[in-house]
Amino acid sequence: MRAQLLCRALAAVDIAVEVITTAREGVEFLAAMGVRSRLLSEHFRVEFGDRHDMSRTRTDARVLNYLVLPWRAMGDLQRLGRLARGVDLVVNDSLHPALLLAPALGFPVPIVQLYGENLWRAMEDNLDDRAPGWIAARYKRALRAVRERAFARIIHTLGSTDSEPGTSARTYRMVPIVPRPERTPAQVRAELGVPERTPVAAVYLNPHFRHPSIAEAVEEGLRRCGFRVVAVGEGYAGRPGWVGTDARFGDVVHAAQVFVSGAGMGALELARSSGTPLLVLLGDQPEQARNVAELVRRVPDFAIRSVLVGDPDLPGAIAAAAKVLCSRRAESPAAPRPPGEEPWVRAFQELVRAARLREGARRPLLPRARQALGPGVP
Repeated sequence: MRAQLLCRALAAVDIAVEVITTAREGVEFLAAMGVRSRLLSEHFRVEFGDRHDMSRTRTDARVLNYLVLPWRAMGDLQRLGRLARGVDLVVNDSLHPALLLAPALGFPVPIVQLYGENLWRAMEDNLDDRAPGWIAARYKRALRAVRERAFARIIHTLGSTDSEPGTSARTYRMVPIVPRPERTPAQVRAELGVPERTPVAAVYLNPHFRHPSIAEAVEEGLRRCGFRVVAVGEGYAGRPGWVGTDARFGDVVHAAQVFVSGAGMGALELARSSGTPLLVLLGDQPEQARNVAELVRRVPDFAIRSVLVGDPDLPGAIAAAAKVLCSRRAESPAAPRPPGEEPWVRAFQELVRAARLREGARRPLLPRARQALGPGVP
């Protein structure tokens, strides 16, 4: 979603974006959303099971293998360097390891690190309970050192967007970019053919939800409460009643009585800004648990319930949570109108200017900011 929204917003101010991704599924997803992209390689990815459960051990092994074998990380950087000739910026979305290290390796184009605040914290704490304290401490210091070598940092956060004391220059803290509704709830209902008194559940499950039992539990749990389900999930694209993508799904969330999703920062911000109660499906992913905890802390009155994907009675847990949330829809007014795309656009305009000044020349050509998505997830 972020790539689609940024491409459109930056194109409006004559900043062209070329998207590079790291999975064929990412290329296909973006194409379905109207965004052309290229595949860098499929050497690196975060390792997930089919129940939104991240394997830290397998991911660590893949990162080590990726960085140690020279034709992988270094090969990717060389190819990206060729693709990036003439561009102003390369944006590393979600901390791809090769581009995290690139500034220290003399990469020829300014690197902007773009990441979620809680993703970074989860990455920093990766070794806390799995290695001696001195190793974990050195790992954190090394991560911070390579992060500070970047030309700039853009951090999306559910918290304050004010600059923190001691942060580096060219560090931007942003509310996650989410789509603004293009249709009214009444228009959405009319297009879906939903009767006036029938509650709507908007369901989005990212590609790391793939096990059929999860989709079955969502369908059954919401059916028990009488919901009309509008379901989107790349992992369930061929399942009856589901679609792989929907470029206007944000409108459905605004019209819904309940929003069912994982706990990515974009989903939480979409729920908060629309005022739609959120039913979170939590797998084993530390970043998303932190996101939920932060939203509860920042907006204690927001209607949110979490259900563990591993719950032995997942349909019952979903039904119970959905029933409570549906009753609170009227109590969950939308947040003040979010800043939308404007802060993101201003940040990239400033960064393009700064990159050109650093190079000591102003090029008359159309500025190009290349966004490299990691790890294959738009």
